[in-house]
Amino acid sequence: MLNKLAWPDTGQVHAVDEPLIDLVDAFRVLRRQRRLFAVVLISVLAIAVVYLFVTPSRYTGSALVFFDAHQTDGLQQPTAVNPATDATYVDSQIEVLKSDAIARAVITKLHLDSDPEFLAPPNPMLATIAAITRFIGGLFSDGSNASSNADRLGPFVAFFRSNLTVKRVGQTYVADVGYRSLNPEKAARISNAIVDAYIVAQLESKYQAADKAADWLQERVKDLESKAQAAEKTVAEYKAQNNTPGARAPTEADLATLSSQRRAALADLESKAQTYRTLHESFVQRATQQQLLQTTEARAVSAAFPPLEKSDPKTMLVLAAAFLLGTVGGIAAAFAREHLNAAFISPSQLEKELGIRCLGMFPALPKVRSNHGRRQRATIGERLRALARSGNQSHEPTPRIISRDPERYTRAVDEPFSLWSEAIRFLAADIMGQTDHGTVIGFGSALAGEGKSMAAGNLAQLMADAGRNVLLVDCDLRNPGLTRSLAPEAKKGLLDALANDEAPLEQFVWRDPATGLQFLPAPLPRNHAEHPTRTLSSKSMQELVAVAQKTYDHVILDLPPMGPVADVKAASHLIDYFILVVEWGRTSQSVVVDALGAMPVVAGKVIGAVLNKASPSALQYAESYQSYRPTSPQLKGLKGQDSG
Repeated sequence: MLNKLAWPDTGQVHAVDEPLIDLVDAFRVLRRQRRLFAVVLISVLAIAVVYLFVTPSRYTGSALVFFDAHQTDGLQQPTAVNPATDATYVDSQIEVLKSDAIARAVITKLHLDSDPEFLAPPNPMLATIAAITRFIGGLFSDGSNASSNADRLGPFVAFFRSNLTVKRVGQTYVADVGYRSLNPEKAARISNAIVDAYIVAQLESKYQAADKAADWLQERVKDLESKAQAAEKTVAEYKAQNNTPGARAPTEADLATLSSQRRAALADLESKAQTYRTLHESFVQRATQQQLLQTTEARAVSAAFPPLEKSDPKTMLVLAAAFLLGTVGGIAAAFAREHLNAAFISPSQLEKELGIRCLGMFPALPKVRSNHGRRQRATIGERLRALARSGNQSHEPTPRIISRDPERYTRAVDEPFSLWSEAIRFLAADIMGQTDHGTVIGFGSALAGEGKSMAAGNLAQLMADAGRNVLLVDCDLRNPGLTRSLAPEAKKGLLDALANDEAPLEQFVWRDPATGLQFLPAPLPRNHAEHPTRTLSSKSMQELVAVAQKTYDHVILDLPPMGPVADVKAASHLIDYFILVVEWGRTSQSVVVDALGAMPVVAGKVIGAVLNKASPSALQYAESYQSYRPTSPQLKGLKGQDSG
């Protein structure tokens, strides 16, 4: 930024301790970029509306299934309640509900593989995925019927699962099984079929486990029965071999005849036989119970019914999201355009980027309307010159009267109630009220065509019309636009005054009888004889300006643009104050910064800048530039500074 340079204390605005987010400035940005913001917001809303129209309505059928995590059968013991284990169990069952096996079972049962909704999914992305899946499945098919059927159902399973939602209801043992479809009856039918397929799968799993358990129990029963019989037979044979009574319990006399070793062996054989018999009877009882207790832990709580309202697209949710997205996008686009735009479009931006005050914001000039009053005012110069010619002798020179140019250089006076005139009048009031006699004010711009000559000419006209003795000097010796418009017939001007220092200045000055403005032109043919930079930096030019300061209240110099040539730098010692003219929305910020940075002496005399050619809409909402007017101490502090 330019305000980082070592400028004198000229009232420039320095951005010290600026807030990270200036809400007022942010609202100003949005106000300036309101059209872009509106375009982005309306575009996003339009896309949302089109989406709602082209997207088919979908309906979600919902069925509830309950998981009894603590149900036991005859082979299990009741377990204690553990919330963590129960949550894991419920989550596991939800994953089973969403498994491919359940999807394939439902698709096969309801013949969804021939349903038009599954054959041509309304979502193009899903249709593409389905086609790719079928193609890949065909490449890796092994030719078997089971594999071919599984590969054939693969795309339908993918589409099926994309419309399936299974979620736990709070912290309960209930799961909500929802399926989304274009048809509400179909959505309810598929949701119920999913629950039924899950319960059937659980029962089949139970039956398979029960069959395996029954087979194992039967084998164990047979094995235990044979072992029990063998043990009993061994006991009987042992008794017979050792003369042990078999039909009755042994008496003490019998036991007394046996040795202690025989008694121990007999007791061991009888205990083993009894154990085998007890185990055999227990396994027989459990095998009977296993055949009777075949249940599942899950059951349907609530069947799905055809929904009455569509589940998506949700109109209000889509519109709210579009409004939010459009608002955020509009704000982002507005700030991006504001900060990426290299041109100046607001006084606050000019102040922030250049560190100098904005003295005004001038509107772009429309073409002059052709009405009788303005035409009469526009031709006053020509009529006065014609009268002067008719009254003078032929050897007398033509009166030096300024031509009226109501479209540009005299417009502020010719249209006193226009917005342009009001803006110039504010600037003129500041200059007249806060400058001393003989003040030299230079007007310049970074590039050509920004309107510096128009601003200088109109300011001089208004100040002269207010009764001040003002001299306007065309110092743009390369492109004297003021001379071509205000004194096109001039043969002598600035260079002649410099060459004839003994001749009075009034001899080369043209006058506007309507306002009293005096103008020193610079005829282009005469300018070719001297180099502009050498002329403006010459001692004779300094002396001419000094003479003018004694005669006139204000001397206004229309200087060349700063960017292309060094003329302004050469003339910096002539001026007391410098006013920079910047074209709104066109002049690059970097160009202005570079131009002022290359001329620190001129930059030190800048009292402010004006934004010229602003659009009416921008001017309507622009910040008031009255708060940017320089104060009298700031102007007086500039006068008399070392010109460097």
